Amino acid sequence: MAIELGAVLYAHEVTPESLACLATMGFSTLNISFWQSLGPVDLVLLADTVAATSLKVSALSVFGNTLMKEETLLAWKTLIRNASLFGSPFVTGFAGRVTGKSVEASLPLWKETFSDLLEVAYQHRCKALLFENCRMGDLWKRGDWNIAINGDAWALMFDTLDDSKFGLQWEPSHQVEAFLDPLEQLKKWLPKIKHIHGKDASIDWALLRSVGLYGPKKAIGAVLPGQGETDWASLVGILKDGGYTGSIDLETEGKDFCSDLPEKKLALEYLSGCL
Repeated sequence: MAIELGAVLYAHEVTPESLACLATMGFSTLNISFWQSLGPVDLVLLADTVAATSLKVSALSVFGNTLMKEETLLAWKTLIRNASLFGSPFVTGFAGRVTGKSVEASLPLWKETFSDLLEVAYQHRCKALLFENCRMGDLWKRGDWNIAINGDAWALMFDTLDDSKFGLQWEPSHQVEAFLDPLEQLKKWLPKIKHIHGKDASIDWALLRSVGLYGPKKAIGAVLPGQGETDWASLVGILKDGGYTGSIDLETEGKDFCSDLPEKKLALEYLSGCL
């Protein structure tokens, strides 16, 4: 089974017009995302909109503090229960965090919360629950969003509560921001990585040397594949050698996916060349 290429869209972007455009461009998969809650969305209508196209849903995602925000926890449960409407894709999001506490201090509530979600996943034959590792500014000792921030945290999480239905939603962007080698991390964690976001990061080294990491200007910024620090040809080679058969879904930051389609087309062509 070949690796497929897709797009990450928030639910409000999922319209017949946008999906037809993406299919025409050559996208195959779709990661539908929500921010903190599902809001007033009609999941049956959303599923029917996608089903009318050639696109397949690779993942349903909600990004918020699952441990602290009831709306986010409810969104996880609702997506798990309704994943079959979308062809039973992965359900993904932040692991959550006890506000202001360390990774270790958050683990007991994380275990309790995701033990319950795991039970729901088995009841509804959900494919898998995946943790996205965006830091949202969180550190090891304190934070407000997510404990699944790096390999050390993943090891603690999976030692605390491991199951074949748990995995990772991964991208090189967050690793570049942390000055980790994304390719080495990918090799180590590939058995747990089930879904990949096509997002990279670029570093303005001159600015970084001038202002550092914590100045008012950002020296590291999110970009699409082909514009950043990561060798995606080598990344794809690791995926193929490891038997990865999922998708790579292009993700943009801070704007709607369809706002600059020529840029997305270039990234799609770049990844197609890597494949």
